[in-house]
Amino acid sequence: MNKSIVVMALALGLVACKDDTSVSQKAGSAISGTAADFVAGLGEGVDKRMNVTLQADPGLAAQGLTVTLGKSRGMGSKDAAVYVVADKAFKGKLVARALDAEGTEIGRASAEEEFAADDARYVTFKFNEEMDSQLVRTYAVSAR
Repeated sequence: MNKSIVVMALALGLVACKDDTSVSQKAGSAISGTAADFVAGLGEGVDKRMNVTLQADPGLAAQGLTVTLGKSRGMGSKDAAVYVVADKAFKGKLVARALDAEGTEIGRASAEEEFAADDARYVTFKFNEEMDSQLVRTYAVSAR
């Protein structure tokens, strides 16, 4: 009786696999696809978690500058990178103020930058080691 169950299971397995792909290959493909989806989703989640909220000072637009994306530089890092787009040439100081949940400034960093017209790149702001980056909710960016 046990032999008939085994034979029946093998027959069903062969019928289910009409193409040249084995059951183990199909299972492996399904598992690796799910694993790849999981890793991609995990990377997306980490990437989104590193994004920070930005407040652009109205004076930036007057200088021809726009900030589009801000990212923390990772766990334990006090640095933040902000993507800056320059419609016109700019040479000067960019300032980022780190604000907590209440909007209180808890850190400040600046970077001397020079942009050509129609230029864009990430600008990294290096904050003091004493600043608690876990308290930062927003970076307010301005130009001087």
